[in-house]
Amino acid sequence: MWEFFASLLPVLFGASTVWGIRQHNLGRVRAWRDAAEWSDLRVVEFSSPWAWRASLKAKGGPLEVRIEASRRNGGLTSLAIEVPGPPGFTGMKLRREEHRPRGIREIEVGDEAFDSRFFVEGPIRTVFTLLDAEARRLLISADGASLWSKELELAGGEIRAETSDDRLPAILPILLEVGRRFAQPVDVARWDVARRLAENAGKDPKAGVRLSNLLLLVREFPGEPGTVEALRAACSDPSPEIRLRAAEKLDAEGHDVLVNLAESEVDDAVSAQAVSVVGEDLSFERLTAILRLALRRRRRETAHACIEALSRHGEAAVDILAKVTAREQGELAAAAAQALGETGSRQAEPPLIQALQHKNMEVQVAAAKALGRVGSAAAVLPLKTAAERSSRDQDLRRATRQAIAEIQSRLPGASPGQLSLAGEEVGQLSLAGAEAGQLTLAQTEEGQLSLTPGEPGQLSLSETGDEPGET
Repeated sequence: MWEFFASLLPVLFGASTVWGIRQHNLGRVRAWRDAAEWSDLRVVEFSSPWAWRASLKAKGGPLEVRIEASRRNGGLTSLAIEVPGPPGFTGMKLRREEHRPRGIREIEVGDEAFDSRFFVEGPIRTVFTLLDAEARRLLISADGASLWSKELELAGGEIRAETSDDRLPAILPILLEVGRRFAQPVDVARWDVARRLAENAGKDPKAGVRLSNLLLLVREFPGEPGTVEALRAACSDPSPEIRLRAAEKLDAEGHDVLVNLAESEVDDAVSAQAVSVVGEDLSFERLTAILRLALRRRRRETAHACIEALSRHGEAAVDILAKVTAREQGELAAAAAQALGETGSRQAEPPLIQALQHKNMEVQVAAAKALGRVGSAAAVLPLKTAAERSSRDQDLRRATRQAIAEIQSRLPGASPGQLSLAGEEVGQLSLAGAEAGQLTLAQTEEGQLSLTPGEPGQLSLSETGDEPGET
């Protein structure tokens, strides 16, 4: 008797297991049907209770939905929504940022919260047309609702997610709404795509998205009426950067906007760029006023742009640039020294020679390079002194040698009584001539002073009747 019951145990266990699977599948399919019907879907097919993997198909308007047990983990539910999107939609891919493939360049739409969660690739017009503010909000919500999900992606025209049965009722309506938005008819004509981009550029709540759409609109549809109107509207955008980029694209029409941005204190980088664009059109007085305000407020980028623009005002800018060189430190002082050289004015030589003694080595190097452009023979000895004083700084030694060579190249020869550079060693000076009483630097040792023939250690007077005391 016991042997008989023992032989029945495997059969009874197997039957119990199959019955358990049946009951489990019935329960899952029933829950899926409830979730589908609650989301206004029409169930068209579902699996037998005896099927090894439970599944269900439903439709809702243009969307087709598949719900089934996950192949990777039978305890999870796999959801797929087939979307008949616009042309190019099947080439659009979206997945969680942590699943980003290596070596693939992504598209960032300009929404930091969205871009940090999702990796996007595909036809750029399709991406920016479809991922408007509402679509991004829904996808972020779906990502938050599917905390147990191993998968949330868009690929091949399908929105796919993997979640738990108890979270399906929360995530299904959100992804259906995303699918319906993506399935809306889109006119592939250029005018409609441009209209959608212009609409995003003007209305999206995220400044980064507005800017990205505006730049794409300008790149893809340059010169078209809708593009010009979008640029004009963007000149009043709350974002200084958007106003800047729009005004730049409008050329002369955007000039006043750029001037206002140059004088604005809202964004240092934007003001600096505006100064760089319109600096040549600003008066010396206006540029100087912007520079002084930028220096007081420590807006370094704007100050740097003003210094560069002032260099084009020549001699008029020497005094203000000399003051910046003397009073500032580091990058700004070095930029001012460089600008002094770019003025091309001989009046820049004295403050540059003084700058060779600046306590900042970067400024000394900049001053030496600038003297190579505007310096005269009077700058050679200060250059040599600066190099000797900082003999271990290779940048300064290199800059001084180059500056002396540039000065020499401008003085290939000297008439009697004029100062010239010796021909053998860079840095040697001599007074050209043939008359006694002239001063020369020796040709043998760099920087040594020699006297004209006569009594050793004495200066001789010329024999032309010069009064004593003249050399």
